[in-house]
Amino acid sequence: MKIASILCHVLWITALQAKETPASALLDRIISHPGSYSQVCDIMTAEVDIPYRAFELNDFSGASFSKANQALIDKNRGPLIEAIRARLLEVDFTREAKFPGEDPKPEENNDGSAYGCDPKSLNPLLLGLIRQLKAIETLPELLVVEEKLVKGIARAKSDSKFPAPVVAGWSVAFFTKNPESQTDAQRDRNSNLFQARVAQRDLVMLMAVLMREKSYGPYLKSSLETAYVRGLKKIAAGYPKYKPGDPPLEEKYGLGFELDPVTHILRREHDFVSIPYSRESRDEVRAAATRWIAAHP
Repeated sequence: MKIASILCHVLWITALQAKETPASALLDRIISHPGSYSQVCDIMTAEVDIPYRAFELNDFSGASFSKANQALIDKNRGPLIEAIRARLLEVDFTREAKFPGEDPKPEENNDGSAYGCDPKSLNPLLLGLIRQLKAIETLPELLVVEEKLVKGIARAKSDSKFPAPVVAGWSVAFFTKNPESQTDAQRDRNSNLFQARVAQRDLVMLMAVLMREKSYGPYLKSSLETAYVRGLKKIAAGYPKYKPGDPPLEEKYGLGFELDPVTHILRREHDFVSIPYSRESRDEVRAAATRWIAAHP
């Protein structure tokens, strides 16, 4: 991006942050109380090195946007994206997340805990909303917040006195060796650091998803995409073959099947591929995002 464009962008964001807007108030409300809740029976776990789950983002404890909130989201897409862009730049990883309180009027509550996330935090509901809106406009801010999180994680790993970055809503379980030898404070710190690393993987994955939906060439050449296609083909080897002219997928295979929009490989809606995380793959996604931003000022 040219210096003048960057300066204009920063000034615009600063002005937007300076006042509460109807869209930012709406963002606060739907993140605090998304409206639809269901019980979570399976605990999500991850290996210590936290591989990517292509192309899944970790959700928040069975919470999702209710029909009423979804209608508001669809109606206010543009203003919401601007509010999200400002919100990403406001994230403070040293600030303790606040409990938003129970939803006073949940639209759907199937034995789930009726609350959302701290709307001022980095949280799964916020990233899920970006994905749902296909808000590729947020790439500049996603780059900023991901880099900030990486620096916080690195410092916390190298300095035991420096607190782990605070994220809210990620609750992926992990297992440590000899947990009984750790104090409660040590266990809490290690857990917080682990959740921050899960959040960082989701930020990279979200940037990849946004570019993949645009079939963006520089991203499609990345090692992350190559590994995903390889894994998708391995899964699809166990599925029946689908040819042009066959009956619709839902008639031939039942619900849940679709053709991957990029590769046209048959997959189930929630098939994901586990891909080892590497700094190189992360840097490739960031480089592709930077090129997208330069090409779409």
